[in-house]
Amino acid sequence: MTDDAPRPQRVLHVLKYYRPTFTGEGVFLERSSAVMQEIAPGIEHDLLVTHTPEPPGSMAACTTLRRVIYLSPRPLGTWRRQVAMAAWFLANLHRYVTVHFRTHADWYFVSYALAWVMRRRLVLSATLDDSLPVLVGQYRPGLRRLAARGFGLFDAFVSISPKLLNETRLMAEPERCHHVPCGITIPEAEPGQRGRMRARLGIGATDPVLLFVGGLCARKDPLFLVEAMPYILAAHPRTHLLLVGPALERQHLRALTEAIARLDIEGRVLLAGEQADPHPWFVAADILVFASHLEGFGTVVPEAMAHGLPVVVRRLPQVNDSFVIEGETGFLFEDARTYVGAVNALLSDPAARGRIGGAGRRFARERFGMRGVAARYLEIYGLPAPEASAKVLPEASAKVPPAVTALPGAAAGTMPETGLGCTASILDRRFHTAVEIPPREPPLLITMVDAEEAFDWSRPFRRDALDVSSMGVQWRAHRVFERHGVVPLYLADHPVAAQPAGREPLRDLLRSGACEIGAQMHPWVTPPFDEALGERNSYAGNLPVELELAKARHLTEVLAEAFGEAPRIFRTGRFGAGLRTADILKSLGYAADSSVTPCWPPEGMAWPWLTAHPYWADREKTLMEIPVSAALVGHLSRATRLAPFVLQSRMQRLRVAGAMSHLGLMERIRLSPEGMTIEEAKRLARHMLAIGHRVFVLTYHSPSLAAGNTPYVRNGEDLARFLDWLDQFYGFFASELGGRFGSWRDVRFGEAAVVPMAAQ
Repeated sequence: MTDDAPRPQRVLHVLKYYRPTFTGEGVFLERSSAVMQEIAPGIEHDLLVTHTPEPPGSMAACTTLRRVIYLSPRPLGTWRRQVAMAAWFLANLHRYVTVHFRTHADWYFVSYALAWVMRRRLVLSATLDDSLPVLVGQYRPGLRRLAARGFGLFDAFVSISPKLLNETRLMAEPERCHHVPCGITIPEAEPGQRGRMRARLGIGATDPVLLFVGGLCARKDPLFLVEAMPYILAAHPRTHLLLVGPALERQHLRALTEAIARLDIEGRVLLAGEQADPHPWFVAADILVFASHLEGFGTVVPEAMAHGLPVVVRRLPQVNDSFVIEGETGFLFEDARTYVGAVNALLSDPAARGRIGGAGRRFARERFGMRGVAARYLEIYGLPAPEASAKVLPEASAKVPPAVTALPGAAAGTMPETGLGCTASILDRRFHTAVEIPPREPPLLITMVDAEEAFDWSRPFRRDALDVSSMGVQWRAHRVFERHGVVPLYLADHPVAAQPAGREPLRDLLRSGACEIGAQMHPWVTPPFDEALGERNSYAGNLPVELELAKARHLTEVLAEAFGEAPRIFRTGRFGAGLRTADILKSLGYAADSSVTPCWPPEGMAWPWLTAHPYWADREKTLMEIPVSAALVGHLSRATRLAPFVLQSRMQRLRVAGAMSHLGLMERIRLSPEGMTIEEAKRLARHMLAIGHRVFVLTYHSPSLAAGNTPYVRNGEDLARFLDWLDQFYGFFASELGGRFGSWRDVRFGEAAVVPMAAQ
């Protein structure tokens, strides 16, 4: 977002329970907020958690929830919680235009009344057994009429199943009642993922696999599935049952383990526990089995259908019988006999599994795509939804029950499903964990070159500025590199990779082991070209998420074709990373990014003040940020709150920053031969080493190796000074600082970065 962008509108979501407490509604909120952010980036989402105490030192879990506010760091009694809620709403309600209570969290209606008085739009969800009549019925008889009037404060009631909708309509006007099923987000399976997952689990390629996903508790009843296994194994002895989900009830977990031992099926039933990403488990399975006795919707069932799995589930009238269509998208059972019969029939007939799975995939993706669900929520919030989300689906088939309603924007192709997660961030410090590098390690210097086209930096952006002839003179710097044993990383953009004049010199260097290749994205010259040209859109992070993803994917594919291997490290051109850039890079298989230049936030973008230390950008430690080396140097170098004020454009014009630099109070230095003297670079390196830095990143632009392309090298004399700068700094780094020259891989995959094997 740029500083001159419109002020965002905010929605407050309210949950009783959230992480680390497991709730399906919390998971759905994370996934739906990610898609709402994609289709309406000007709307921000915050979460207030009323009952779960704030966990100590926990990392954030969802990049598209701007803030997660826990009401208290410790459990509160009813009255203390009520007072705390009222105080919080009085202090903060002015920040929001809509408040969505995703559960009935205020039994005394105080916060509801405050929102109504302040004319905030109020929304209440029913997600399990909490329709309006059920909620009112939980009050004492003498208070039920008053409770019903209290619920009249709400502008909208959302029900996730036809059953809940029909019940709520008994007490609320139809125009306030909305049926919005839980949406599903399905990432594309990686090639070979099924085989790898089965090999990891020790399951044969042709062994039948039944999958259950959900909390291990009496309501979900995975014990029913375990006790039915002997009857399935009698007909199909190589069958496996995977139980994926957290143990919500210790007693039920004990009953499961005892039953598995008693039935002597330890080798056929796997208790996999909670999985942050269940999608690979769907990919590895053949059939979803689900025996839950009570669900508001049962999201796991359409998720499995969307993965192409036939489903065998317990019949829940007006809940799952609206999308599990007998013999077409799956089977419904009411007892063990019909369950075993349906499973055995499917295991005996691979063609039927394929037919039913395919029909279920089409149906689920069409009806429950998260795009349509997210657009529907935005409409209910009274906030503008994109034009493309206003289309309505035709009925898919006369056989589809009328309770399954079409959703705006759900049609395939209306708006692309990105399938992105929301678990990583280059910019949001809540997601960052410092990479621990032992202080005994000698300093490491990485050289990164932005391999790109030459263009006039002072003129508007053009799509036809594609001159990459400067790639043919990179040998000038390699004379210096060879003297010092430096192997640079070229972060190549699309014009370089797509044109022979750009890629052939790099291929020659790559073949001789004289360089490495990464990716750099200049949006204005990277297809597809669906955005307007301009300053704002020159930063990838300002683009719509689906367009940023499409450009990054295309660039990655072009680089893989040009150099025979997909790049593993990325940089956004102009250092313009955005809110979802890290999620995009994770989805494309990148291991590292270098889009951060501390002290140099992109002009016009709202960036936090970030460190030059390498850091993990996600909880799983699969994506590492390796920033360009830059820092404040001087007596006020620690005054990071003062620095943004001193370094802003207006202060620059008043020469405040220059005066502070001259007085030795504060100067901003980046490790680059472009615009920095050799003495400034040495001063920066000494300062950074003194405060504990062990990883240094030097960077420049490839067009600077040909005179006249950049403001830094206008003629032959400038070029000679440029090359001499490199020569001097490499000598200084090795001799005075005792440093060594290496690769980004030394940081990402070396001893300093201990990561899970799966990430490598």
